[in-house]
Amino acid sequence: MTQHPGFLGLSGALAGEARPRIVLFGAPHGTVYPDEDPSGCAAAAASIRAASQEDAALVDNWDFDLDGPLFDGQPACCVDTGDLPTRPGDSAANRALIEARTREILASGAVPVMIGGDDSTPIPFLAGFADAGPVWIVQIDAHIDWRDDVRGERHGYSSPMRRASEMGHVAGLVQVGMRAVGSARAAEVDAARRYGATIVTARQVHAHGFAAAVDAIPEGAKIVITLDCDGLDPAVMPGVTARTPGGLSYTQVIELIEAVARRGRIAGFDLVELRPSSDIAGLSALTASRILVNVIGRIVRQA
Repeated sequence: MTQHPGFLGLSGALAGEARPRIVLFGAPHGTVYPDEDPSGCAAAAASIRAASQEDAALVDNWDFDLDGPLFDGQPACCVDTGDLPTRPGDSAANRALIEARTREILASGAVPVMIGGDDSTPIPFLAGFADAGPVWIVQIDAHIDWRDDVRGERHGYSSPMRRASEMGHVAGLVQVGMRAVGSARAAEVDAARRYGATIVTARQVHAHGFAAAVDAIPEGAKIVITLDCDGLDPAVMPGVTARTPGGLSYTQVIELIEAVARRGRIAGFDLVELRPSSDIAGLSALTASRILVNVIGRIVRQA
């Protein structure tokens, strides 16, 4: 693991023999496509950790997003174990590292929280839940990510939900925030619908809220949330590869996370596709940091 300033100043272990409930780690990996630089999201975790440092001394203060302090008046139960030692260009080995780390965290009884990396990193992250299923997936994204392959690559950033649909431990998919145009064609939309994925577009969320998304999840389900930063509107999340107007607001995202936590149990969370070189005045890193705070707070409040 690389050295780092821990998210919110959190260390890599708790004091004494205390066991963490939440383990955060970075996965600086981008899938290699011909004629593309895969390193655009490699520094995302570092930028988010840096953005969180301003609030590191405030974790015991009242957080109005959570209606209380982050750890709900209890000792800190989250650790940040740093970035995995990924190697640029070695996609197979990097995927193996991500899956193994996810399995290790789950086996310890903790909830894994991953900061990617591009939107291929959820594939091994979700694969790591094979012994912890069945799980439902809630994807927040501008795109449905159902391509079977792109230029021969089946584990790239256009394919995570297609690969997830093939995992036996995945019980269902709810996809929220879709809008405009991406790599999906009619065939991919048909494949998602045939699988039974619930697709709730950004326009539907703005018009009617996200009840249709939450109601599609069985009560008490174990849920993994995967959040592509381009699911948010570029007004609050400009640091992405594909800026697309009409996305979800920060408030809508944290309200959806809260509603999902009330519907079932958050079993895992990943945040991917933050591109620091495209950020404006650190706004994306700050927004991503606040989303992670809300995720940690909601997991803390789970029974």
